[in-house]
Amino acid sequence: MMKPVPSEIEYVYPPVTYPNGKRTICKIPSGYVQPALSKSDYQDLSDEFNLDIALVEAVMEVESAGSGFLLKEASPARPKILFEAHWFYKLTPKPVSKSRPDLSSPVWDRDLYKGGSAEWDERLLYAMEFDEIQALKSASFGLGQVMGFNYTVAGCASVQQFIQENFAGEYWQARHMMNFIVNRGLLGDLKRKNWDDFAFGYNGEKYWENGYEIKLANAYQNALVKA
Repeated sequence: MMKPVPSEIEYVYPPVTYPNGKRTICKIPSGYVQPALSKSDYQDLSDEFNLDIALVEAVMEVESAGSGFLLKEASPARPKILFEAHWFYKLTPKPVSKSRPDLSSPVWDRDLYKGGSAEWDERLLYAMEFDEIQALKSASFGLGQVMGFNYTVAGCASVQQFIQENFAGEYWQARHMMNFIVNRGLLGDLKRKNWDDFAFGYNGEKYWENGYEIKLANAYQNALVKA
């Protein structure tokens, strides 16, 4: 059963500004710790999705972004994101590309990424001024870098709920990944350890260029040894 997100974590827009100048779109209660994935979280995910815990650990090791949060930010940190200008171009009818080609581009362009906190401060938050919801759908979030437009695939009723859960902690971010796997029909491949088909479904047709199928197989074997 999914852990409930603390009710005090609230999506807000326009953004709120902390005393240190950081702008954010979720109110976090004072003293709340955004928890990293724990051994018990892995077990909970294993039980919920009826999956060998070593498989859960392998997927998180290979397919996650390391930490789901911007570790250099003072607590409470914002989730790690990448804003995808080509998706914002597709999702919004407004001619944003004329005034902000760095936010709205007809083609994918690696050079538009700024990384770290700048993905929030110089990209997503500005894009939200043009179109709040479509901007949220145009960014990838958290451990699994699940796109905002996939909020239903991730198990959420709205993109705002998706954002709240990303701010809550890595358990919810990992659950987005697992729901994505289930709803994309990849759970069977994972259970059968069909690494090539799973990597194709999760990472796309060029998965082999980064050796995802090999990384998954090795991570699974390592998880078994540690068990």
